[in-house]
Amino acid sequence: MKELFSFNPIIRIRLLLSFFSLLTSTMVMPYTVVYFSAKIGLLLTTTMIFIIGIISIIGYLIGGRFTDRFGRKKVIVISEIISGIGFLIVSYFDSLHYFYAIPILVAFCLIYFVESAANPAYSAIIIDVSNENDRKVIYTYFMWSSSVAFAIGSLLGGFLFEDYSVWLFLTVGITSFISFICTYLFIKESYTPETSISIENNNNGQGSKYNLFGIFASWTFIFLCIGELLLNILKEQFPNYLSIRIVSKYPVDDINISGYEMIGYLNLEDTIIVTIAAGMILKMTKRMSDKTSLILGLLFFSLGYILLSYFIHPILLILGMFLIAIGGLIYLPTLQTITANSIPKNSRGTHLSILGLIGAFGGMLSSLFIWGMQYISELGITFIFITLGILIIANYLKVYKHAHLKNTAK
Repeated sequence: MKELFSFNPIIRIRLLLSFFSLLTSTMVMPYTVVYFSAKIGLLLTTTMIFIIGIISIIGYLIGGRFTDRFGRKKVIVISEIISGIGFLIVSYFDSLHYFYAIPILVAFCLIYFVESAANPAYSAIIIDVSNENDRKVIYTYFMWSSSVAFAIGSLLGGFLFEDYSVWLFLTVGITSFISFICTYLFIKESYTPETSISIENNNNGQGSKYNLFGIFASWTFIFLCIGELLLNILKEQFPNYLSIRIVSKYPVDDINISGYEMIGYLNLEDTIIVTIAAGMILKMTKRMSDKTSLILGLLFFSLGYILLSYFIHPILLILGMFLIAIGGLIYLPTLQTITANSIPKNSRGTHLSILGLIGAFGGMLSSLFIWGMQYISELGITFIFITLGILIIANYLKVYKHAHLKNTAK
């Protein structure tokens, strides 16, 4: 905890605000699909999810540009105001006896748009005010805080959402306004946008800083994008293909557990491991090189998904989730640090928004496994997971190599 007080005050404030924002939002967001399906049916709910997905992608694109053009704080403040208004609208219409689908859908579209737009700004402001040596520790604190907030929020939502959704939506809206006030009063702008003239000079006459050729001129960033795509194809399997597989196989043998209960136990295991083991893993990885912690973590992470795709006995599924959780704790802070060190200051928002877009696209591709399971055997899908794991590790070896060469050349 001593390390926490050595960080820039902006990081400490963001850590606190993100904890309470995530805690309150997870009281409602995981249940919105169930909420809509009960009100308007599965077909319209699926259409709504598709619309929100497109709007989120647009939010990432616009938010990244605005973050670099107008500064981090402005994007965050505007996002939190609009998000707060959106949740108040949802709360109001949810309180009425008749369900007004259109205003609630519009409000959710606004919420998802501004939250996607603000994500690059949230990430960029942490990079701006931190130094390379502290980033692994900082990202570990954020991972731990997010895990605890998610666990508490989703637990409260599970008990309260059905009967008190109006008050929960209202709580999220109020939290957004509190976060806006704290950000406006206590967080200073961490980045002053450059003028168009200086940007053009820095790009050696290549034009705007948003020139995609300039962004993808770095091999490190290209491999980071490939890795983000592959990682999200793999990590999004649990809420998609793997969950369907587990539900279809249970109960198994003499074990009287439903598939849904098994999924719940695995999610609980992941949360408990991250909450308890984060500090121990951080101390352990401090003794490792970045390369070792990156590859070891990705190896555990990939092996965990391979186990979940092949075995079905609860003990082996629990072992698989254990490897996934431990692997994520080992590799993720290192990967976030490498990413933060590899992107230029004057286009951090744009780079981070592109990584977010590619991650979202990887998540969309992962859903194809649901369709593919009709034609590919479980063993075949396991071999695909093995291939993905090998490609992920090989790709991030390239990331480390290029990032290391870049840092050596400085």
